[in-house]
Amino acid sequence: MIAGSPGTRDNLFAAINWSQNHPNAWGDPGTWVGYGPMWAQVSMTPFSQFKGWLAEGGIRNALVVSGPAVKQAKGSINHGLMHVADIMPTLLEIAGAEYPKTHEGREVPKLIGKSWNPVLAGKTESPRTDEDYLAWELFGNRAVRQGDWKLRWQFKPYGKGDWELFNLAKDPAEREDLAAQNPDKVKAMLGAWESYVKANNVILPSRGPYDTLEKDMPQRVTVHPGFPPLIYQRQFVPPADMVADPKQ
Repeated sequence: MIAGSPGTRDNLFAAINWSQNHPNAWGDPGTWVGYGPMWAQVSMTPFSQFKGWLAEGGIRNALVVSGPAVKQAKGSINHGLMHVADIMPTLLEIAGAEYPKTHEGREVPKLIGKSWNPVLAGKTESPRTDEDYLAWELFGNRAVRQGDWKLRWQFKPYGKGDWELFNLAKDPAEREDLAAQNPDKVKAMLGAWESYVKANNVILPSRGPYDTLEKDMPQRVTVHPGFPPLIYQRQFVPPADMVADPKQ
């Protein structure tokens, strides 16, 4: 897939490195395969959005775990809140190793994850309490998760350009913004976000890769000069007359 305006620097770079665009060559060296935002959204149904965004479709994944540390019944499903950062403390505990405080005379960052071993042993559903929180920042978009609640800020048109609040237990697709009805919860979770920013030296950009995106949509796919591959577009919403009521 080649995108961007012909003659630009990045278009030339893409043409040199990913010029093999015949379907029979997909996956080979010199190809770049991307099936675009509409199929990406289909892949993450029923969650909202997809990779590169902080809606659940962009950050929620399944994981299969097996091995001697797993004491739960085979085929069991756990719905607890976990994070990729939990893998390190989990493996350290299984191996009986300790996380170093320093390396070559310098302090190393503290582990932010929590061990899964109580979960793998079937003692609890999640390594986190309702008071613990997780936070993310990606391309200027940001989110905080605490228990069933999620506070999210995303650039338009994928977000409102303001904080939105969702109850993921009742609304995993993030369709109903509850921020206006729960100002105290928003304030409390904003405090968690500020703590995350300070602890992790987060620097929010004054602009992002989605500038001008809102005004260009929902028109046809736009060519952004010098920005291949062209995959950052609004998620697909079928017209009302194309959506049929589910059959009983």
